[in-house]
Amino acid sequence: MVHTAKNPIRSDLTLLAILEGVERLGGGTIREVADETGITKSTVHNHLSTLRQEGYVIKKGDSYQLGLRFLTLGEAARNQGPLFAFGRPEADRICTETGELTNLSTIENGRGVYLYRTKDEPEVRFSTDAGEYHDLHCSATGKAMLAFLPDRVLDDVIETHGLTEHTPNTITSRDALEDELETVREEQLALDLEEYEKGLRCIASPILDENDETLGAISLSGPAMKFTGEYYHEELAEAVKSAANVISLNITRTDESTY
Repeated sequence: MVHTAKNPIRSDLTLLAILEGVERLGGGTIREVADETGITKSTVHNHLSTLRQEGYVIKKGDSYQLGLRFLTLGEAARNQGPLFAFGRPEADRICTETGELTNLSTIENGRGVYLYRTKDEPEVRFSTDAGEYHDLHCSATGKAMLAFLPDRVLDDVIETHGLTEHTPNTITSRDALEDELETVREEQLALDLEEYEKGLRCIASPILDENDETLGAISLSGPAMKFTGEYYHEELAEAVKSAANVISLNITRTDESTY
């Protein structure tokens, strides 16, 4: 979804809407993109033609698809800070050790965003990929990160995005969320008990800087019927806490070495 700025440039918003329409469709004809976005076919055609000339979209037959030139921009964005560089090896490690889907996340514009997701042989199909956004109040990584941010951030998140109910287990009360965030601060662990998607659970630990403020979070996700008991609350908990501590320590050491 394109978020409107205070002083938007209409042509920019139109371009972004077209790109997001192509993404949602997984590629489409001019008519399909126009129907998806509500933008006239002539406008869609003009923008897609320009994007094609610049290498940002490709055309196969009558269908337009996102080009790999976006990969360069995405990799540049992901590599701007040390979180991905130090987080990916630890994510790979605990994925290998546990065999579970592993997620590395950070916060952008009041929502969580996956920097990296990995699993060798997924048992179930998950609905999100690296680069996709997720709500903070009902995801394990989101709660892990929110717990170590100033109260004003929570204010902004609720004001901007609300506390959307995704399943019957989703926390939709600020008081209940604050109580849970207090527990997260005490244990440095956050749980998603089928709060974002029914049948899926997650466990996360925050990645903190030297001032105990959020840099990101790392988590393990899997089927609710498997993520139970000692395996969930002890074995997987220890895996994410260990990984988060290693990532935090490596980032802190790197920051210190720059002075």
